[in-house]
Amino acid sequence: MTELFGIPVRALAVVLGLLVVVTLAVVAALAVRNRVLFKLGVRNMARRRGRTAIIVGGLMLGTMIIASALGFGDIISHTVRTSVITTYGQTDEIISARSTDEPDIATLGRGAGARFLSATEAARVVAAARQVPAVDAVAPAISESIAVQNSRSRTSEPSVTLFATDPASAFARIRTTSGASVRLDELAAGQVYLNAEAADDLSAAAGDELVVFAGGRQQRLTVARVVDHDGAGTDGGALLMPLRSAQQLLGVGSAVQQVVVSNDGDEIGGADRTDEVVTALRPTTSALGLFVDPVKRDGLDQADEQGASFLSMFSTMGTFTVSAGVLLIFLVFVMLAAERRGEMGTARAIGTQRRQLVQMFVFEGVAYDVLAAVVGAVLGLALSVGMVRAIAGALSGPGMVTIRYRLTPTSLVVSFALGVLLTLAVVLIASWRVSRLNIVTAVRNLPQPPRRRRRRSWGVHIAWTLLLGAAFIALAYRGKSAELLLAGGTLVIFALVPLIRLLGGSERLTYTVAGLGVLVWNLLPFWVYEKLVPGLRMGFSVFVLAGLLLVAGATMVVVYNATAVQSALMWAFGRSRHAAPVVRTAIAQPLRTRFRTGATIGLFMLVVFTLVVGSATSGSFVAAYNDEETFGGGYDVTAQTSPLTPITDMNQALATAPGIDRSAITAVAGQSYLPVQARQSGQSGFPGYVLRGLDDEFTRSTTYGFAIRAAGYGSDRAVWDAVAANPGLAVVDAYSVPRLDNFGTPKVSDFGLTGFHLEDDSFRPVPIEVRDIQSGKTLRLTVIGVLADTVPLAMVGISTAQRTVAPLGAAAAPSVWYFRTAAGTDPEVVAQQLESAFLDNGMQATAQREAQRDAVGASLTFQYLILGFLGLGLVIGVAALGVISARSVVERRQQIGVLRAIGFQARMVQMTFLVESLFITLTGVAVGAVLGLVVAANVIADAAGQPGMENLTLKPPWTALGIILVVVVISTILTTWLPSVKASRTYPAAALRYE
Repeated sequence: MTELFGIPVRALAVVLGLLVVVTLAVVAALAVRNRVLFKLGVRNMARRRGRTAIIVGGLMLGTMIIASALGFGDIISHTVRTSVITTYGQTDEIISARSTDEPDIATLGRGAGARFLSATEAARVVAAARQVPAVDAVAPAISESIAVQNSRSRTSEPSVTLFATDPASAFARIRTTSGASVRLDELAAGQVYLNAEAADDLSAAAGDELVVFAGGRQQRLTVARVVDHDGAGTDGGALLMPLRSAQQLLGVGSAVQQVVVSNDGDEIGGADRTDEVVTALRPTTSALGLFVDPVKRDGLDQADEQGASFLSMFSTMGTFTVSAGVLLIFLVFVMLAAERRGEMGTARAIGTQRRQLVQMFVFEGVAYDVLAAVVGAVLGLALSVGMVRAIAGALSGPGMVTIRYRLTPTSLVVSFALGVLLTLAVVLIASWRVSRLNIVTAVRNLPQPPRRRRRRSWGVHIAWTLLLGAAFIALAYRGKSAELLLAGGTLVIFALVPLIRLLGGSERLTYTVAGLGVLVWNLLPFWVYEKLVPGLRMGFSVFVLAGLLLVAGATMVVVYNATAVQSALMWAFGRSRHAAPVVRTAIAQPLRTRFRTGATIGLFMLVVFTLVVGSATSGSFVAAYNDEETFGGGYDVTAQTSPLTPITDMNQALATAPGIDRSAITAVAGQSYLPVQARQSGQSGFPGYVLRGLDDEFTRSTTYGFAIRAAGYGSDRAVWDAVAANPGLAVVDAYSVPRLDNFGTPKVSDFGLTGFHLEDDSFRPVPIEVRDIQSGKTLRLTVIGVLADTVPLAMVGISTAQRTVAPLGAAAAPSVWYFRTAAGTDPEVVAQQLESAFLDNGMQATAQREAQRDAVGASLTFQYLILGFLGLGLVIGVAALGVISARSVVERRQQIGVLRAIGFQARMVQMTFLVESLFITLTGVAVGAVLGLVVAANVIADAAGQPGMENLTLKPPWTALGIILVVVVISTILTTWLPSVKASRTYPAAALRYE
């Protein structure tokens, strides 16, 4: 990646690195000036190595999350960059008749051919490019999809890229798989090169005879060699031959498809001069009606954007896990302070200043911090490789991108620096908090006396909280921000805390009322917020904020009402003379240390909340999309033919096609695909998009639904009938319309409609203008419907009737076909039969259920990857319990001695620690799961209210959640087992003498 959240990664690494150096230099200077404090601070690391390992292990998890997100972004970016280099090689720009504005989306029809360039046009472009100082190579070329069959193995491929260029050009330099250099002009007549990918697909080797279907004719060619070549216009299978041979094969005379340009510089550096080259060539290309496509630069930019997108998503999802890590860091230092409270009290009594106590903890914290950051950064990057291997293994198969692994030093530096700075900030806050102690109570090991606030300070607190909450709510109304609305309402509720205390309310009543208020406010159905603020906008960040606020509210309620849980447990186990004292003692400690208990419960609650919301919502949406009838739109097989050999009448072609059982196909519908420029009437600019012409059979029988319809159309069928009967009416995909609730919906083009939102009940028909790139003709259409989100990407674009696009000429001929199969017929068998029968037309046929299975499988794999990433938070939670248990044994050594002295058996002491840990774990898990299910239900209810999403229902993955719960419980028992065993083996006399 070159950028992180819009900031150059290298510059960010330098800035963060300098901050770490400066920070550590300041700490080092303080250590030199205060050597005694430094030695006191770090002495425990060497004295208690086991405890040090536990603390470092807990502290490193936050850094590990950050590093894994950065590593994942690195790998995805490098994978796409490698694919770009493989596809284009030395080519930096391509000059052709295809618009550079056409969206780069994988959809049916994409690849429909633009017109070829005449020899004169190509010569003018080549001559102009040679005059540009920044250009080091230029040549005419052809890059076209053809069908190929290996005569020996009988293996066929309906889509292999034919690449041809001038044999004398720099683009004709090729290497074999053994590393030898060859050229296109070394090929004899009837010979071709195959790249390694095509050789694998066709099971071909040097000397094999190939049958090539292109331009409506067949030709037999021989494989001269299998080669490795970057720049064939694909990262898949390619067949390479001289330009003249390709022109004869395709029957295009002296025409070429494009002119390829290489800039001065290497495969990556040449893209830096793209602007210079495009500017110099624009006068020539504009005069010829051609376009300069900066393919290399755009591809590399897209690679960085995809890497940054994955990083942003993982970072956002990891916010909860990092928050859990922050809580763990805080807990570690609070417990260290509790263990050494008597020591700190004595130090204060003999003259140690409060700032010196803070310095001691900072010295110790920095020592842990640096070590943990190093280990966490390295393990986090290793984790990212493991995660990518998992998804790559699940998504392996034909047509899938090969993952390229690379981790950059900048990611290591950034993750290390962020880990150090984040941990150090938490250490400073924790050190400041623990230094505020009462000397007398600390020396005597008594509870810290509560701070008494003056009534005036309560009033100031109320005023400021209300004022800030009101400001947030006002900003929410102005900016239609759901985040500000939730935060403002929560602040107003938090103002109840000092208010109730001021009125004499007890601490339990105060925090219970405030916590319940926060829960109710943040768990309201979405329609309530939308009624309060019309036009309210929501994004994924709403869940991050709501999750944090809900956990805070629920923690207050649980911590201050844990006595009710204790009463319930005593009612259940109180009659057992062995269980009753264990349960009472186990719950008493969490009740006594509310802050520590609340932080630990909140940690589990936060992670489980995220897991439940993420798994329940994504699982429900995947289940809704996993509907074959909805996905297929009433058809079972889709197919696409080569633009060089179109089929004008599919029904007639089927009647004479060999190997086709006509009775197995009950309906056929066609679509045309045209790259166009489109805009809403009255807008400036003409962004590229896709225009689809639908024949009468498609509009009559499709079952694709709509998210929103224009006023006056009462049903989805009414919209389709109107499109078929009235030339000039059209529908668009859901990506072309703005949303109020945007939870990561991709943007596929700059084309978009304004004046309404996808969530509206209806809209006024929208006039648009569509300009054909090839002919320059303009069509004026009126949009009357927006397709539902459940409609697949195969329908992306502007769709209208076939007769509406007929004036655009031969380019409007159908190239995409839909087939409905008879009952009892296997669509995948029909797809294979269609490919075999129309191999010379380059037909690629896919069963809809296979395409749906691939789409759903990819979504599920990515969902599990996200959940696994979030599941690291549970590791943090379990680590927190391990740290707490280990520290509790030391901190409560005298208490353990008293328990043993009054009759507790060793087994009872051990069970006390285990029950205490299970109480904290199960409370956090149960409350987090309930909160997550309520929020997920709100999300699904809101989405299901939109047209086209009627089949969306809440479907939590109960099995996965149950497994997670069992694993957490078992992990909790295992983590606290050793500390509990150690506690049970404590002898009363030794414990009571412990200081």
